[in-house]
Amino acid sequence: MSGGFFRGTSAEQDTRFSNKQAKLLKSQKFAPVLDHPVDMTKVKMDVIRPWIATRATELLGFEDEVLINFVYGLLDGKACCFDCLCFW
Repeated sequence: MSGGFFRGTSAEQDTRFSNKQAKLLKSQKFAPVLDHPVDMTKVKMDVIRPWIATRATELLGFEDEVLINFVYGLLDGKACCFDCLCFW
């Protein structure tokens, strides 16, 4: 048998492959303060950017410009999601 039953079925349609990350997020409890979105127009990015670069370098032990720019993109709203690295 050459897999005729699953021919043309994508991973999203196949019940054997579930979104484990979404299931994990539903099972975790978060603080109520995280339910409120942050108004990024009120955040002074020129103050936050050096702190982000310094903190990322401290955590990694080396400077990673790709990661730092990715975080900047997430905060600026230029990244489309957390799962990929595509910037618009």
